[in-house]
Parts: sequence; C-alpha cells; structure tokens
Amino acid sequence: MSSRAGRQCVRLAVVAQFPVHYHLPLYRAMAVDPDIDAEVLFMQRGWSASGYDPEVDAIVDWGVEQFAGYRHHIFHNVSPSRDGVGFWKFVNPGLIWRVLTGPYDAVYIHGHNHFSHVAAAIAARLSGKRVILRTISNNLGHRSRRIRFLRSLLYTPVYRLLFDWFLFTGVAQRRYYRSFGVPPRKLVHAPHIVDNTFFAAAAARLAAERDRCRRRFGIAPGRKVALCVAKIRPVKNPLGLVEAFARAASGKSWSLLWAGSGEMEAATKAAAARHTDIDFRFAGFLDQSAVCEAYAAADLFVLASHTETWGLAVNEALNFGLPVIVTDGVGCAEDLVAEQTGLVVPAGDTGALTEALGTLMDDETLRARFSAAARDRIADWDVGRYMAGLRRALGVDLR
Repeated sequence: MSSRAGRQCVRLAVVAQFPVHYHLPLYRAMAVDPDIDAEVLFMQRGWSASGYDPEVDAIVDWGVEQFAGYRHHIFHNVSPSRDGVGFWKFVNPGLIWRVLTGPYDAVYIHGHNHFSHVAAAIAARLSGKRVILRTISNNLGHRSRRIRFLRSLLYTPVYRLLFDWFLFTGVAQRRYYRSFGVPPRKLVHAPHIVDNTFFAAAAARLAAERDRCRRRFGIAPGRKVALCVAKIRPVKNPLGLVEAFARAASGKSWSLLWAGSGEMEAATKAAAARHTDIDFRFAGFLDQSAVCEAYAAADLFVLASHTETWGLAVNEALNFGLPVIVTDGVGCAEDLVAEQTGLVVPAGDTGALTEALGTLMDDETLRARFSAAARDRIADWDVGRYMAGLRRALGVDLR
C-alpha cells in the first residue's frame, strides 16, 4: 500500500494497448480516487505508430486530449507486427518487467488477446499481485461449434489460473464468463460507459440548434432523421440497413444519416444510390464534438450490427434522449434497450429491421415514450458506477 494525503491506498497498474477515448474518463477517475494510486501502462501510443486505423483507412483523431489528467507510461513495442493485427501485435518486454517488479498491489489488464496481455497477467501472478481482467468479449454472434470448443479449451484454464477478479460490462458478458466456469463470486459489474457528463452537456447545448445541425448534414427542413453511428464494415450490416430503411421510409419524409467510414463505404453508397426516392446522407468520420451534432439532428438511432461487443454509440444516443433500434447481436441490447428505450430485432433479419423502423417512424407516441426513458436509463450507467465495481475488485472499503 502507498500513502496519499495521509491515507493508505492501493497501488494499481493499468495495462492497456493504447489510449482509447472512451476509456479516458476511467483513467482520470482513478487518478483522483483517494484510495487508488494508479499508473496506466500503454503498449503503444496508438493503434499504429502513426495513428492510422485500418478499419477506416485513415489516421483517426477523436478531437480529445489523450494523455492529460492521469499518470501513464508508454512502452516500446518490439513486435514486427506492431502496425498489423493478431496475437503478436504487442510485445513489450519493458512493460512486462515493470508489472513483474513494479511496486503494485494489483494489476488491471484490459484485454487478453495479445502476447503482452497474457505475459503481463503471468508476471502479475508470479509476483503475487492481485490480477483483474477487463474485456468486452461475449458469446453473441455466430461461431462454429469447433471454434467454441477450442475457445473453451483455451480460456477456461487461463481464466482459472491467471485472474482473481473479472469486471463484466453487462448481462451478456456475465453469461460469457460463466460459460467458461468463472464463479459468480469473482464477477463484478463495472458497466461499459461513455462520458455522460460530456454528452449530456452537449445535448443540452445543442437542443435549440437542431435545425442548424440538420443543415450541416444537408437535411431539408421538416424531415425526420434516423441516425447510425458506426464504421461502415461488414459486421455492421450496412447493406441490410440501407435495404431496411429504404423499405420503411418509402413515401415518408425521413432521412438516414450515417456517421462513419470504412471498407464498405463505396458499396454502401452505391446501394443507397439505387433508391432514388429515399434520402441517404453519409457524413463520414466525425470526431467527438462533431458527432454530437449528428445526435442532436436525429429523431431515432439504429445499430443493425450482426454482432457487437457492446455498442457505445447507444450510450451516446441515450444521452441525447433518442429512441433506439438494435439487433440482439449488440452487447448492450439487454441492459440498455430491451423494450425500455427502444426495440430489439434479430440480427441479420432485414424484414424485422424494416418493421421496427416503420413502427418507430409512424408512432410518435412510442418514440416519445422511449425518448423519455432514455436519459433515465443511461443516467447511472456512468463512471461512478464503474468505479464502485473497480473498488470492490481492489478490496477498497466502500463505507
């Protein structure tokens, strides 16, 4: 234990690949918690050395300060695959040595799918530190029986031998851990969150500027807007969403606004262009400030993914009071939607997605009911609730 302002506090190492803007509020909350002395150990400065993200074929800038407000160290990645993908993408001898020999009481590891994740967990275990795992994995989506069997052979002993506590994001991930034999006593709820304070403030600020926000995206006055915020990739089912929206919006004054880019952008735009009577708008990648204007312009939010580990855009949409439509392949469906704030449809079912879109487009009363519930549902899905889970895993007294 170390001392901070006369108090004994837990010395915590946080092992992460690189700064992800969604995680920054967590790091900053750890930094000001009087009972936690945290240091974030990064494997790399960004997804690649240049910041290039292959999923959108661009250097991504989220428009936020990544390294302010918390103690951190960036370690050298010696992997020849550091700009690629796969288990060997991150190999950080210095980080692993720091975990093994550093003055920590506990090690929090975000992920287990790269060499440095596993090696850091082993180093923490060998040096007698408490080891906490945080992932966003779940069993949603299709996997062959062979793959599920192989994952069980691998993950069951890894989870049993290396980790003391598991922070789970929601009910789908809790089932995931239980399927690998993790006992309930080792599971702690620490919800997957966005910066509610930022998005709620943006929603309040932009509430009177909806018309301006719509003009920014070329949407004519008097039209309603369905919004999707997602990379345009196969897993997001962009062609299915285009087809479902075209069917549902036929003869109606609705536009579909898509904020995001990716490998299927050209094919998706081509599919949309075939529906000459339907208004599709593609905004491309938007940083955190610009995407708020897209939310402010919208009347409902839709995420049609085949599978999604969570879907943090849903958290953002709920902060703007938007009713939502998601598939049952989206990780947050049971926790944040499930007929409370919107509709859940079977993944890959274009007919069901068309029907759900049509229902919300036509039923203003239902949209209003879901909208009224949205902000209440997301209000306590925040950093405070996350920190309560982390403190429990660290054994910090919550009195």
